[in-house]
Formats: sequence, structure tokens, C-alpha cells
Amino acid sequence: MSAAPAARIDVLTALDWQRFADEYWDRRPVLIRGLAPADAPFDPNEVFESAVVAAQRPPARERIRLTVGTRLLTDPGDLLPGPEDGTFSGYDRRTLRQLADDPFALVVRDLHAGHHPLWVRERDFLAGLWDRVGQPLAGVSTTLHHGTCEPVPEPEPTPSADGAPAYGATFLYTVRGQRGLRLDSGGPGRRTSVETVPGDLLYRPPGFRHSVEPHTVAPRTAPASVVRIGIPRSPLRPGAELHSLLAPGPNPVSPQAGWGGDDILVPDGDGRSRDLSGTLPPVLAAALDHFKQAARPAALERRVAREALRQATDGGLRPVPPPARPGYFTDDDAVRATERVLWAEVGGRRLVAACGHVLETDLSAPELSSVIGLLNAGHPVQVGELAPPARTLMSRLAGFRSVERL
Repeated sequence: MSAAPAARIDVLTALDWQRFADEYWDRRPVLIRGLAPADAPFDPNEVFESAVVAAQRPPARERIRLTVGTRLLTDPGDLLPGPEDGTFSGYDRRTLRQLADDPFALVVRDLHAGHHPLWVRERDFLAGLWDRVGQPLAGVSTTLHHGTCEPVPEPEPTPSADGAPAYGATFLYTVRGQRGLRLDSGGPGRRTSVETVPGDLLYRPPGFRHSVEPHTVAPRTAPASVVRIGIPRSPLRPGAELHSLLAPGPNPVSPQAGWGGDDILVPDGDGRSRDLSGTLPPVLAAALDHFKQAARPAALERRVAREALRQATDGGLRPVPPPARPGYFTDDDAVRATERVLWAEVGGRRLVAACGHVLETDLSAPELSSVIGLLNAGHPVQVGELAPPARTLMSRLAGFRSVERL
């Protein structure tokens, strides 16, 4: 019995988003060879810096996974990248020396969430696609795979009840080294293999799974770095946004953990115990009151507006990098916008958003329209001519990295 014929995969030498949307999006895989640095979604130095930030910020254990051979290290210690390494090359030399050349694999989730320049570059890259196909409502994921072997593969989500694949589309960008991949849709004649090198961008549409080619599972002499962009393609479940819409404040049951999850405990049993009193314990009564307040029309309207502004400025990448400290400006300073700033008035309150962050301001609607109009038109704004609320706004926007001093 002969093997199934390989599926056809086009190889392009340039990325044209319109052609990509018309011929490949949600249809079939394609490989774009050798993207120029200016067109690439990632820069090697920014990728390394993002990995360092992820290793240093809590909760690093939730975002980073390091395997050595077949062992998953629960406490990687100093085997994670650090600023003293300088680059991936320095990190690799140190790590391979400490591991006596044992194969290792580093996985960093939410790579864009800790490094603003990387987030900006990836957001700008995806903007060309969103202009043609629309920005997804669910957040896009960014995951780094780096090392001399492949990490233990995670299971693909199971298909939905109607048979549609639950996983989405994927871009795989090779930053360093070589990577051999096999694409498989599960049907006859739907399998193909490809080898990628630095600068290559591989698109995998829904319906295709990817795995590492068997001959590349063996330890490599030189580590490879690949960044995966995961784009949801399944519709959101009804009520999926209720978590964020009804939980604008801390969770009185578990303030450190926020709302939802496994931190809210309930009594064992079937809930019909005769020993339960007729009133709620104070902590549960506070939680119920919180949701009642959050569900009021005015509060919910503001929350919806916040979510809309956040999604309109985050480029589909969530979570966004945290804001920096507010800027400090003197009367002699002038500032200009480096990012688009949006605002909305809801229930008598003015909300301002940039780079996926939202704030509330005391400026009146005419004042806010005037100031933001100047910023978005590219005009400089003289700080000394601003009223105190507007100066506070400029400081906060500088922390969002959406304005800068001239």
C-alpha cells in the first residue's frame, strides 16, 4: 500500500495581505520565505528581551515551561534566560554548559504581554490582516518555543459537537535555527512537510494540525527559536464576555485571585443540608451585592464601553503590556501622540483609551475632544497651556506609551 500523496503547499517570496486573504485565509497552508526585517512580526532581540521579562515577572511559573530531555522542571532556577545572557546565543552557551549538553526546550506563553516594542511590532504586523478579514473578538496568543529539542506536545482541543475544529489558525515565524514541520488535516492526501529557516513565516489554517518531523525530534546541535501566533477562529460562546463585564472590581471571596476559577469554595454535599441558615454568610452576601451593582444598566454600560475601547486599541493581543509610570512634564514641554487615542462619553463620564489601556478623566467632552483631536492630527500640544485635568491625562497617556515629549 503506497503512502498518501503530499498535499500541495504554496511557497511565496513576499507577503501580500490581500492575496493572502483571498487565497489562503481559512483555506490552505502557505509558506512565505525570507521576510525582510521591516516586514517580520518579530525581532530576535525583542523576542529575547520578552523572554527575560517573562522569566522575571510573576507568575512566571504559569507562563514559562522548561523541559530537559523528557523531564519537566517544576523549578527551573537559573536555567531561565536572564539579562546577563545578553542574547539567545549567550543564554544557549550558559544553559548547555550547565546541562552538560542535555537537550532542553523553553516555552514562553503570552510573549507579547511583557514587552511593549514586541507588542507594537506584532500588532502592526497583524493590522494588515485585520484590515482584510476583521479582528477576532477573542484574544490572539503568542508563544515562544526555543531550545535544542521539541517540548512535549500539548493535546489539540477536541472538535466541537458539529464536527468543526476547535483550534484556530496559526502563524509560525522562525526566529533562529531550522525547524521541520508536518502539517496534517487528518484526511487522505492532506499531509505535507516543510523545513523553515530564519525569516520564514508558515500559515496553518483551521483543520490542519502541525507536528515536528520525526527526524527533527532528535537533539539539535544548535537551538532553534520559533514564535507561534494563535488566532481563534471559532465563534465565542454566548456569555463568554460576562466574566469581564460583571467583574470590574476585586472579588470579596478571593481578592488575590479575582473572579471565577477554582478559588471560590462551596460546601461538600448536595446542597440540601438542614444546618444551613436562611441568610448568606457575609462574604457571599458581599459577592452577591457586587454582582447586583455591576449589573445595573449604568455600570454595565460603562463596562461595555471600556471593553469596546480596550479591544479597539489592543490590536487583538491580550493581555497587553502593563503601563509604565505616568510621565512627568514641565510647563516648557510639548508632547505629541505616538499612538492613536480614542475616547467615549458614557453615562456622563469620559473614558480614554490607548494601547489597550483605559482611563477615566474629569475633562469635559469639548475639552477632551479638542486635546485628543490635536494629538490624533499629529499636532504638538504645549503642556503649559493645559488645565490640570488635561496635564494629568498627558501623564497617564505617557504611561500608556501613547504620547512622548518632543
